Amino acid sequence: MRLMPTTFRALRLASAVILTPALLVPPAHAALQDPLAIHFVASGDYVFSSARITVDGRLGEGDRLQVALIAPSGRSESLRLDRDGNRFSWTGQLTEAGEWRAEATASGARARRTASATVLLEEGAPTCSLTISAPEQPTHYLDAELIADSCAATAITGNIAARYVTVLQNGVQIASMDASQQCERRFILPGGGAYEATLTVADNRGVTATCSSADVGVDALYPGYWPIADFATGIYSSERPDIADASGTAWLSGAGFGLTVPRDAAAEETSAFSVRAGGGFAHNYWVGSSVDVLMTRQTPGGFFGAGAGLWGIGDTDILDGGVFGTAGLNLPSYTGAGQVQGFVELRLFARHISAPQDNFSSIVGVRFNFKRTHELLAR
Repeated sequence: MRLMPTTFRALRLASAVILTPALLVPPAHAALQDPLAIHFVASGDYVFSSARITVDGRLGEGDRLQVALIAPSGRSESLRLDRDGNRFSWTGQLTEAGEWRAEATASGARARRTASATVLLEEGAPTCSLTISAPEQPTHYLDAELIADSCAATAITGNIAARYVTVLQNGVQIASMDASQQCERRFILPGGGAYEATLTVADNRGVTATCSSADVGVDALYPGYWPIADFATGIYSSERPDIADASGTAWLSGAGFGLTVPRDAAAEETSAFSVRAGGGFAHNYWVGSSVDVLMTRQTPGGFFGAGAGLWGIGDTDILDGGVFGTAGLNLPSYTGAGQVQGFVELRLFARHISAPQDNFSSIVGVRFNFKRTHELLAR
């Protein structure tokens, strides 16, 4: 039987109607896909909190999961994940303040799937606190302590692990002190100028904070005179007419007290005049005293000069005049340059000056200059 064109078109349309629904049915492996679920949790609200990221999702054959951790600064890190069935996890620390973002992407044979989550962290810096204690009235700085108190510094979370105090004189750092174990530190100021103390604290997470205190000034003083005290020991040899066998060298020790008057109190190098009275004793039971006048040259490092005086004032048999040379050096000391000096003196006696080998004294000692060199004032 021969089909008419109209009949052929009707059969083709019927076939299309029957086949089309079958073509629209997806295959079994392309069934409804599982979405990704990501969880991003931090253990605290502040920097250096521990964090955990978990991703739940079924991966098919050929699928690959990538998780990126993006820091507030924009730095991105691809995480290495631990897998337990359909759960993937990562644990670590978040080291910046701001919003952290975790992005998970599953891709492969099937359609690409994504999920993201964020965590917001605050800086959580410690509270920095520094108090400088100084006299409210001008005070001789050798008698006053500058106290840097950082005990009130506290951590927002955790505890304070480290404290460091730096001291600046006229903007230049002159000291650094570890106050981690002792939050109150004392410091003797070395001279005139404006002082600033800076404290840096760090908590046990490594977050730091800094604060400063600039309320201390030291003014240089230039005294017109000051007391001195000498303590010395050495040897002496002096003929005594009242004792036949008195020749020879004897050990001598004693002390002297006096007054020094500088020519120019403000100059680093100047001449100075001193008057000193002293007393001493020797191992041969000699006891006596002396009165001296000295002319010295004061320098930044010490002094040198010459003097003359009476020796053995307490013993008429040995009473004698003499001349001597002297020199001294400033000793390193926290009490200030020129406050403590080591010195030597070599004296020749006038009565038998033609025989100096039997009529001399040689001593070494320490001199204390009780002068106000600086003044401490809280500004």
